Order: sequence, then C-alpha cells, then structure tokens
Amino acid sequence: MAKIKYNSVVLSQASSLEKAVGFLRRTLGDVAWLHKLSEAASSIRANCKGDDWSVQIDDMEMPIENPKHLKPGRLSGNLKMFVSISMEGSGKEWKEKKDCIKSLRFKVEVLEKNQNDAQKFFQTGFHIDKMDSKDDPSEMHPLYHVHFLNDSLIEGTEVLAMDVPRLMHHPVDVLLGILLVYANYNQTGYNKLLQDGNFMGLCRVSAHHILSPYYQSLSKIPWVDGSFTKSDEALCPYLTV
Repeated sequence: MAKIKYNSVVLSQASSLEKAVGFLRRTLGDVAWLHKLSEAASSIRANCKGDDWSVQIDDMEMPIENPKHLKPGRLSGNLKMFVSISMEGSGKEWKEKKDCIKSLRFKVEVLEKNQNDAQKFFQTGFHIDKMDSKDDPSEMHPLYHVHFLNDSLIEGTEVLAMDVPRLMHHPVDVLLGILLVYANYNQTGYNKLLQDGNFMGLCRVSAHHILSPYYQSLSKIPWVDGSFTKSDEALCPYLTV
C-alpha cells in the first residue's frame, strides 16, 4: 500500500495564514505585524517537503488598549506588547482530527515603553506551552499549560516572585492565539474580529482540529476508569495520579 502523504495539509496551513492576512488587513488596516504572518506563510510553503509544518514568529508587536485594574496608573498609554509563537504540527494528526501539535510555545510579553532605568521597570506576560522531555519532571506540567510571568523591579527592589503554577489551558495555533490576544488586550479590535465572518471561519477550522481533540480527550479524565490513554492522563496529571 502506498504511503499516504499529507503535504496538502501543510500547504493548507500556509493558505490559511495568507487568507487571514487579507481578511485582517481589511478589518484592522495594514498594521505592521501582518507582514510577519505573511513571512510565516511563505516559510511554510518554502519548507513543504514532508508531512509536518512549523511556524516561527518572533516579537510581533501588537496593539494593546489600556488594561483594567492597571497599577501603577501612570503606565496607562505607556505599554507595548509583543507576541511570539514557535509551533510544529503534524499533517497526519490534523487530517485525522487528533492532537496535531508536536511542539508549542506561544508567548505574550507586556512591557513599559521607553524603559531607561535599569532599577525601575515593569514587565508581565504569559506563555502557553506543550510540555516536552526537557521540562523539569519534579514540577507539575499539564501537557498543555499557561504560565504567568512577572519580572518587575520597583525602585531597585524586586517584587515577590516565585514559580507560579502551570495551569491547564487548551493549545493554540497562530490564528487562535491572535484571537486570544485581542480578546484579552484589545476589546475594540476584538469586536471588529467578531464581525469578520471570514477570519472567524478560519478560526473555527483551527478550533475543529485543535480544540475539539483536546476537550474530547480531557472529558475522559478521570471519570471513566480505563478509558484514557497516557496522552489523556498528561493533560492534567494531578487528576490521574
């Protein structure tokens, strides 16, 4: 039997990003960060030699509206946000509607603009990761998790910092990640995206292939004994010990 090839799935990933760029440009304007999405799509096409694809986008500056409950208040209007994503996906698992993400690191950083004083700066953010073999096994790592960051200095004194829990969170790809960022950091832009049926249609395709397998797997834990796999267990280890 001839080996099934999945390069059509890989090319569809590039096509989705290309379509998203066009839809977002009409909805949000020709914002600078869209060029990084175009470059990511071109990279997928250029490297389409097998059944998997990868995306690498670094420091994509995206607009942030004034967050609620912001402290100190003087930072209002003085914040910038950078989004990065490193992801590898399996064409075979995407086609079969299984967990298609081989590796994932989706990172959001929010910084004070014009940080010139090394003894006084403000920085926060989070990342959504997929656990890999290099992670410290002594730390609780749900297979997919969100981890919050805080690296602020105030008058030369570090704020209380510790390794906060890694909490279960569904995986994201580029499109779902963009939607998540706008939903949390730019309500005006988010409302525009919700009205863009074309972009939301692309997000629904991603959700069908990425979120559905995650929640279907999660629904097995821990309620039906013997029905879950090692991968299912890894989604939330402290429920299956």
